[in-house]
Amino acid sequence: MAQRHGTNPWIDSFSRRMDEELGNEDRWTLNFNYKLENDLNESQRKEGWKIYITSSFGRLRDRRGLVLLRLFRQQCRDCYNPYQHKPTIRQKEMQKVFDRFILKIRKNCYMETVTLTERKLQYRKTKPHQTSLCEACALGMCCFSD
Repeated sequence: MAQRHGTNPWIDSFSRRMDEELGNEDRWTLNFNYKLENDLNESQRKEGWKIYITSSFGRLRDRRGLVLLRLFRQQCRDCYNPYQHKPTIRQKEMQKVFDRFILKIRKNCYMETVTLTERKLQYRKTKPHQTSLCEACALGMCCFSD
């Protein structure tokens, strides 16, 4: 389901960032899809869809691009309620995601030569990852899984 412009910080930040990076000639849109999987069907392949490891898709047609983003959810560690909660992500981390999107878009949709830098993940000291509560682990797509 598409969000209205001005109601989601991810969508608003993405739109501004893409205008800054690629100009106003092409129109890129960010939407959320919580059913995305780590594989493309035959129709998506023929249309030129690409998968990026963070479970997002990118496509450019008629000077318009679409990025579908899946944020993985997690159950509460304290109450073990089966409801999975969407994550809260700081603006700085959101911008890092956009940096990676932009590099992939430039490479895969504009055929630019880009230098992909190796990600250096910095872990904050938090409670240990609990596989049984992680949606990405259940789907076999978690970077923290054993």
